Amino acid sequence: MNGWCSTLLSCVVVFVSGGCGDNGTIPPPADAPPPVDTVDVDAPPDANPLAELQGTGLCDDPGCQTINADIVEYEPRFTLYDDGATKRRWMQLPAGTQIDTTNMDRWVFPVGTKFWKEFSQGGVRVETRFETKLLDDDLAVNSWFYVSYVWNGTQDSTVAVTNGPTDQNGTTHDIPSRAQCKDCHESLTPGRVLGFQAIQLDGAVGTVNLESLIADGKLTTTPTGTAGARFPLPGTDVDKTALGYFHANCGHCHNPTSPTHDTVDLELLLETTKLATVPATPAFKSAVRSTGDVCGDGIDNDADGRIDNGCPDQSLTIDGVSYPDLILPNDPDNSGLLQRMKTTGIRRMPKIMVEVPDPDGVAAITAWIDSL
Repeated sequence: MNGWCSTLLSCVVVFVSGGCGDNGTIPPPADAPPPVDTVDVDAPPDANPLAELQGTGLCDDPGCQTINADIVEYEPRFTLYDDGATKRRWMQLPAGTQIDTTNMDRWVFPVGTKFWKEFSQGGVRVETRFETKLLDDDLAVNSWFYVSYVWNGTQDSTVAVTNGPTDQNGTTHDIPSRAQCKDCHESLTPGRVLGFQAIQLDGAVGTVNLESLIADGKLTTTPTGTAGARFPLPGTDVDKTALGYFHANCGHCHNPTSPTHDTVDLELLLETTKLATVPATPAFKSAVRSTGDVCGDGIDNDADGRIDNGCPDQSLTIDGVSYPDLILPNDPDNSGLLQRMKTTGIRRMPKIMVEVPDPDGVAAITAWIDSL
């Protein structure tokens, strides 16, 4: 795999002062172009190279019929649900750089890294999201830049939008605002990148996976194990499907680095060092009620690998019904986490960009609860 290169667009800085949902206290330059939200989706091409997807370097034509040769496509091992949208993903590393994989669960990307994600419904391209790293410190304000591009009705041009328009191109697809982009991506630190990590790329199909990155010398630290199965998930196929679903759909918010963790002590992100058994995974430890241990006795009474040091209140009220437990073994109907996946109310999960509950996800988690 050749041609890992990228030239960071100098004009990106024009928009950075507003971040992704920041309050815009830093005024833009006097000669800055008008806000991208003022441009109509079917308007003629704008001179500003960031106003259209083509300007990000993904392609050389406004309709992005041909992806540039030095950009590679990938497919994560577990995918994020988006109301049934069809997705394509690409990424690009600057020439001669590596991903810092010192912490195999928290990859740190070099400045100039770019990611794109295209969404289609019914064969119609609706949106392409763009993410690029601007500053070396992932924790610095505006270290990553995010913007979405909406496709026009004739599928031959795009325009950048930041205010989260809904039901685009005659579909039910909603485009996130830049504040929503930041809410999800910046709940995982460092790195800010979702779906492109060791566990997600191990054994994944596509042009880029964990083995190709190792072979091309793109990782600073090479993981041990068997090629294609360096980070196997524990348990049965039912366990693996459920844990992978949580990882891809919930882990970016429910992990120890997220602000959500300060109020909801739930961890659904898989970690490479905690895959020995199903009970050893953060999801099992933090979500599944122990039916055999005695709360607070400090002993693993039922030998499931967990010690109950207390009985935290996990109760949820959803659509007027109270659920005392997040996951109650063998009882899907009384597992609050599953009910949040099934509801369409304000307590639904995932909390944004989903209008219809994921039937495959609900089935996977139901089967897992029944198996516990």
